[in-house]
Amino acid sequence: MSCDPAFNAFDSKGPQYNRSRSRGFERASHGRGRHSCFSKRRLSTGRASELHIHPYPIQTLDEIKARYSDLLSTAKLQWLDNPKNVIFSYKHSRFGSYPESVTLEGRYPGGNKPVFRSTIAIDDDLGIVATGDGTSRKEAEKAAALHGMILLLEKDYILHPPPRASNSITKVNAKVPVAALSDGTEVTLEQAREFIDYFCHEGRFGSPDVKVDAVYNTKSYRAQLYGWKAVISISGTPVGESIESSKKAAQNTACLNTATILANEYRDVWDQYLQVPKSKLAGKAPPVKFRVSSAFEEKIRHLYDAMRDSELYSNRPRITAAFSLRSSVAAPKRNSIQAQRTMSEEQHEEKSNQMLENLNAYQLDERVEPMRLFRQALPVSQHAGDILVKIERNPVTICMASTGSGKTTQVPQLLLDDFILRKQGSRCNIICTQPRRIAAISVAERIAKERGEALGDTVGYQVRFQSHLPKPHGSILFCTTGVLLMRLQTALKDISGNSFLDNVSHILMDEVHERDIETDLFLAVIRRVLQERKRRGCPEIKLVLMSATVDPKLFKDYFEESSLTTRPVPVVNIPGRSFPVRKFYLEDIVSRLRRIPERQGGWIWREHSVQQYVHREIVEKGGTMGGSDNDAVDNIDMPYPLVALVIADVISRSTDGHVLVFLPGWEEIKAVHQLLLSSKQMPMKGLDFDDQSKFEIHLLHSSVPVSDQQAVFEPLRDPMIRRIILSTNIAETSVTIPDVVYVVDTGRVKEKRFDPEHHLSSLVMTWVGRSNLNQRAGRAGRHRPGEYYGLLSETHHDRLGMHQTVEMKRMDLSNVVMHIKALHLPGMEVEDVLASTIEPPAPERVKPALENLERIGALDYHSNLTALGQVLLQLPVDVYIGKMCLFGALFRCLDPALSLAAILTNRDPFVSPVYQRQEARVIKNSWCSTSFRSDPLCILNAYEEWSKLQRIDPNRANRFTYKNMLSRTTLFQIQQVKENLFTSLVKANVIQVIKNSRTFMPRYRKRVRETDPEFNVNAHSTSLLSALIAVSSPHFAVRISQNVYRTAQDKSCFIHASSVCSAKFQPDKSKLPFVDRDIYAFSEKVHSAGQSTTLGGATTFMRTCTHIDPLSYMLFGASEVQASSNGLECDAWLPLTGDYDALDGVERIKAVMDACLLRVLEGIRCSHARAPSSKLYESHALSDHDDDPDSATHPIRPLSVNEERELETFTAGIVDMLDHYKMECYGSPM
Repeated sequence: MSCDPAFNAFDSKGPQYNRSRSRGFERASHGRGRHSCFSKRRLSTGRASELHIHPYPIQTLDEIKARYSDLLSTAKLQWLDNPKNVIFSYKHSRFGSYPESVTLEGRYPGGNKPVFRSTIAIDDDLGIVATGDGTSRKEAEKAAALHGMILLLEKDYILHPPPRASNSITKVNAKVPVAALSDGTEVTLEQAREFIDYFCHEGRFGSPDVKVDAVYNTKSYRAQLYGWKAVISISGTPVGESIESSKKAAQNTACLNTATILANEYRDVWDQYLQVPKSKLAGKAPPVKFRVSSAFEEKIRHLYDAMRDSELYSNRPRITAAFSLRSSVAAPKRNSIQAQRTMSEEQHEEKSNQMLENLNAYQLDERVEPMRLFRQALPVSQHAGDILVKIERNPVTICMASTGSGKTTQVPQLLLDDFILRKQGSRCNIICTQPRRIAAISVAERIAKERGEALGDTVGYQVRFQSHLPKPHGSILFCTTGVLLMRLQTALKDISGNSFLDNVSHILMDEVHERDIETDLFLAVIRRVLQERKRRGCPEIKLVLMSATVDPKLFKDYFEESSLTTRPVPVVNIPGRSFPVRKFYLEDIVSRLRRIPERQGGWIWREHSVQQYVHREIVEKGGTMGGSDNDAVDNIDMPYPLVALVIADVISRSTDGHVLVFLPGWEEIKAVHQLLLSSKQMPMKGLDFDDQSKFEIHLLHSSVPVSDQQAVFEPLRDPMIRRIILSTNIAETSVTIPDVVYVVDTGRVKEKRFDPEHHLSSLVMTWVGRSNLNQRAGRAGRHRPGEYYGLLSETHHDRLGMHQTVEMKRMDLSNVVMHIKALHLPGMEVEDVLASTIEPPAPERVKPALENLERIGALDYHSNLTALGQVLLQLPVDVYIGKMCLFGALFRCLDPALSLAAILTNRDPFVSPVYQRQEARVIKNSWCSTSFRSDPLCILNAYEEWSKLQRIDPNRANRFTYKNMLSRTTLFQIQQVKENLFTSLVKANVIQVIKNSRTFMPRYRKRVRETDPEFNVNAHSTSLLSALIAVSSPHFAVRISQNVYRTAQDKSCFIHASSVCSAKFQPDKSKLPFVDRDIYAFSEKVHSAGQSTTLGGATTFMRTCTHIDPLSYMLFGASEVQASSNGLECDAWLPLTGDYDALDGVERIKAVMDACLLRVLEGIRCSHARAPSSKLYESHALSDHDDDPDSATHPIRPLSVNEERELETFTAGIVDMLDHYKMECYGSPM
């Protein structure tokens, strides 16, 4: 792909012409005339008298062609197509240096029209100087190049150049540039390069920035070129500079000056650098050669200059350490958190007296007498004295209250009323956490109703994007665990100062048995906060943990081992007031419904999903595995018809009472809902569930708007209507739906699991624990005796474990670390937080996770979450795969990138039967390019063909899979993962940014697709696809002999025989292009002790391999690129050698590219964060002003229109560079 014409110095006839050319020139810049693809500014013409005067003759393209028409007729077509390359080759062969052009705006003598003139010094010794004129810089440079080629052709210097100049600079006999430190120590250029990178690496300052500008003699009327000025900056601070006659000399001298300045001022760092072993070769791979043409070097420089001068780079997030040569460390500013405005003693007394009057009035109000009597009859109210005493005397209390006891609604009211009766009501501020939004809202509304108040008086709630806050000083606030966790970070910033916690008297954590990550993190943070407040003598906050099913010993031990309490944590046990619930399991259900007539619902027994499910549960006793089934992933189809029939059977055998149905997820809810509404076509006990005069069907799921979910709590419009509530485990705890008498339970849940083998986090269907089943059954007995129908065998029920596996032990720890970092908990490192959790993960899992996130760029040098990390948090895949998806979107290669991500997170769809392995190998190899070997791209080619056929004709697609030995199941799994990833990118606002394309007119449509052309401009660039695979892989190997490879950990390993990159798939190696030290990305290593090599011992094999060229590896695969004495060193194990200028240019482009993309992701994150939300805790106990931890340190704003255009331009430029490199190395873009 070619970028914008003004961007590419090679381009003058469009993309096709661009690839046939090979040389461009450095463009001079002075003042506001600097040329940039991102900011196409032009010098103002001003008054004609102010312009420089260009002497005659006129040197436009037309004039030159007319003047030298005879000579041009003898020129070769390739010289005419690319005159710049002719000039470059001549100068390089004569002087070993590059030609430089100076372009100035001026006018002809006596004229007023502005004209650009470009001057190229081709041979100073022979006086060959070319000039060209044009109405634009580009046109003038093109004319000058043509004039230069003609001058050389005229002297026959193209085919027969004069001997090499005696004073030319060569790497063989040139004097090596050196500098001296203050003590006389000499520093060579190679040492200078290496030391500067070492200094920046050790100080975490990022890559050094190099800027080269033309310098003009301002005393001259015609502004003659004086030289070139190079400035090297570190973390934005200029350090060393130099003015020389050529760009290269200026850069070299500036490099030496920078190194000497740093070494003199930071002598300890210089001494450390000298102590670094220079021969750690035993742990490094042999060097890989990076060969490029001089024209390509020029392309690198132009791309770097354009990207560095962009608005994107200017607005980049500062994620490196600040640097100053003579910095004075200023005293850090105190982070003061505004606390709630305090009340005077008189105000407290007045408010407390008013609250007491209101409570007395409530006790005498006949209108709420039924509600008072209901509350008094609840078991919690009958144990009020025990509850209040234990909470008053202990910092932490555990409240074990059975289902129906009233713990959620009554415990906070008991505490508030107790304070009110003691005339301290204004000092009681209770925060109650709930695991879900619907629970926080519904419980707050319920308590307000019980107290005869309007919501927002003494009771309120705060959830994400929605709030109804109570009046401050004497209140009960319900919120989700995540909301309070985010607010606690401000308390950790300044525990000794004013904090919102100073006005909080109690924190009640309800349903503490739901051990999600936020719950475990909250317990760790609140324990730390309360300990610190106790140590500093701050007002005590009472913590109450409440649950119906929790194991109290685990929580008792957790808080007793801290300094928070010196005596045992008390446990209050409160029996429930639930009614008896009759339990029926699948054996009972099948026995009753097996013989019903076909038109009453008996048709379901012919359904394969029902037959398979019943056989597994009853005949196989829930499966053949032994022990606990909780962690087993259950992929058997859900028997939707059976679920619908049980609902119909319950309704048909009763006259009142609602039915609550527990289903694993949204897809299952929709499927059962559709079956119920289709009861006319698929009869269910003769009931018509589509009749809204008889039935209401409610859906409870986190994706359903809260307002719609709240409808289930509203009174019925007709008492005869029966409700069917289809819900996930959202209705398992806290929420009490009125008049539920029957519960139908599938016994399963969808939870997030991380598969380390495939680097994939996914929602899987698994069985809940027995405690969860008991909770669900309890929902049927809250109002009267009820019935529970469990769709699992009783044997299977008894084999289930008591609890589900906690999230901390089944989630990808990298994502857990990012989750912790997103909380910005000051004073607590990730290791500290995880080690202090109630069931901490193994410490050896933490450090690799942190290093992994730093390597990929999700954490900055402070170990804070970057914009990349923020966006990766929203993608349901391993961070490397997630980064590939983001890069695929930003580089407009979306569809194949998502396909590759899905492929890399699934098993290989190509099957290889034992007796058909050779045939399978031939088929698989047919989908792989002969010139470019890659397992993922091989699968991608086959998948795309199958996907196309699947859309057109599923039968043809089936025949295709059979013919090509492909697994249909795996192909469909790839398709599903791909769709989920695209949905995640849409939700993360990534797609919105790349929709704004200059290449394609905006199309107004309701739905965007990953296949839309504006998202896939570069989809056919295999060089980009291989680079994206490099992004997705943390594992690389380099070939050290014909079949032996080396990795960062293994001195020898081999490509697995199943890979298309193995020798078995490459019978004719003579047709393959030779590349020094091939680099391969691979997804996993397998060890085989049964095979051995001449080296002895076990053999290590690499699977899922892709050949990666050195440029793609440096730009996209390597995490850290540093200068070394011989070139560059990637990730401290793979050296690359070649021309220093080219290697340094690649290093700089990588740094600028990463910075620009980070700015893009920051803009995406900012736009995403501007979703509708409410102000948090205004005028309330939680109303600290530092809502956004990032706002004070770095102002973040969405991407501007210009930045979006720059993104499109520079990504196109990088793809163009990748394609050109492949052409130079392989003769085709592959």
